[in-house]
Amino acid sequence: MLHRKAGSALAVAAAFVAAGLTAQAQAQEAKKDADTADSRLEKLLKGFYGTLDVSIDDVTKGMDGMVAYHLTTDAQGNPILDYAHPKSGGAGPVGRVGYMPALSSNKSNLGYRGEHKVGGSDLAVIYQIEVSLALVATPGLRTSYTQQGNTVTGTVGSGDTFVGLKGSWGTLKAGVTYAPYKKSTDRMNPFSGMLGDYAVVMGNTGGDNRVEFGTRLDHSLWYESPRYEGFSYDVLVSPGQNRTYDNVVQSAGSPDCNGGNAPGSGNLLLNCDDGGFDNAFSLALKYETKNLYVTAAYELHKNVNRNSDGIGSNNPYYGVDQSTLNLAYSTYIPSQFTGVAPDGTPFTGPQVGNWLGSPPYLNDIGDEAAAKVGVQYIFDATGTTVSAIFEHMTRKLPANLAFQNERQRNGTWLAASQAVGGDGTVSLGWAHAGKTPGDPGGQHNYNPAATNNTANMFTVAYKQKLDKQLAWYVNFAETINTANAHYDLGAGGRGLTTDCHDGTNFVYVDYSSAGPTTWGGCKPRGVTVGINYKF
Repeated sequence: MLHRKAGSALAVAAAFVAAGLTAQAQAQEAKKDADTADSRLEKLLKGFYGTLDVSIDDVTKGMDGMVAYHLTTDAQGNPILDYAHPKSGGAGPVGRVGYMPALSSNKSNLGYRGEHKVGGSDLAVIYQIEVSLALVATPGLRTSYTQQGNTVTGTVGSGDTFVGLKGSWGTLKAGVTYAPYKKSTDRMNPFSGMLGDYAVVMGNTGGDNRVEFGTRLDHSLWYESPRYEGFSYDVLVSPGQNRTYDNVVQSAGSPDCNGGNAPGSGNLLLNCDDGGFDNAFSLALKYETKNLYVTAAYELHKNVNRNSDGIGSNNPYYGVDQSTLNLAYSTYIPSQFTGVAPDGTPFTGPQVGNWLGSPPYLNDIGDEAAAKVGVQYIFDATGTTVSAIFEHMTRKLPANLAFQNERQRNGTWLAASQAVGGDGTVSLGWAHAGKTPGDPGGQHNYNPAATNNTANMFTVAYKQKLDKQLAWYVNFAETINTANAHYDLGAGGRGLTTDCHDGTNFVYVDYSSAGPTTWGGCKPRGVTVGINYKF
């Protein structure tokens, strides 16, 4: 009996021990699962990134006192076209063109990126989805009375978005992105997202809101090499995806024309006549050490349609027969104009009435290219960073249209940043836009006697880090345009731009390119204070 009872007790004890061990194992397994889940969640959250940037601006268009002689006023004081008597009256800027406070979202964005290893190899599938954020306004079309676009803020794919493959051989990506040409000198722009962003001049052939060689390119395929002894290179190709021979419509699958504007923005109905192009190619070669960075980059846009420049040239200043011009404007009869450029060169102008199906504009389609070299050096002793860029942009046109070519010029950028007080940085910048071979004219307060359309932009900024992710900044910038130049402030991705258009809020569609008046020689300037948080 005693042996039987002792055996039973041992069995019970053994059962308790086994149960305890099982419970401990289960607890350890549960902890392991929880740790795995936490690790997966942490890895998932690490994929998110973003920038929240909001500023308060006070900016003026700098055009008070100017007069446009191709405009007069009606009985109500509204500006009206008077091509029959272009110098009989004259009207000043319309609307509020002085200092005006505003809030801007700047380059705020939200994104998610990650990678997936393929088996046991070093090959990985990589991906990124990015959204541009509108923090101080309701998301919607990027459209105003001076800048039209069918793209929408706050939507998936409105930033750099791609899928690709990554290995020891480099990275191959497909999607939407800023091109290598633009990215190659990003680090030389301490005012990115501010009023004095160097994109006001650098890469901006026309001097307006749109930066031709600094925009995102849709439907792109690009390769990024690994670094070899400090050297690396990036190459991109973007198929035009356009069935028209003159790129007069959007590329297949894109809401806007190539070049970043909506159809019709050149004042020609539903056409991509204001910079629409075909295939694009971009490449950048880079060399980097601890203190030195050197780059050379090139980008080509094929068959860029600038027919809206042609209609600007058909005005009394270029010797077009006025009665023929008035008849064409009033009846939209397809007519071929012949005139004489200011230098005496004969030219054949566009055919008015293209929207009715008449033949397309003559000659005003050509390749546009940009090339630049940039150098940056960091001085260890003082913590000073200096940057310099020289850029040359070209547009291929027949000789008889050279007088209207405002797309070909040189550009220069100099910048210096100095660390002060530990976590503060002071930056200075100067951009110069060189003279172009010509000007479309007739699109603003054009001065046919002027021979200079250069511009200079000056910028100064102070940025104070509060910690690794948070900073505040203040900056001042001014663009000084000469004669017929009309470079703005804020071009290149900033939330708000201040351009050289006045406040005219109606658009003429009469083949005169006479929408809101552009005031060449304006001097936009302003100050902004903002906060920037990165995660």
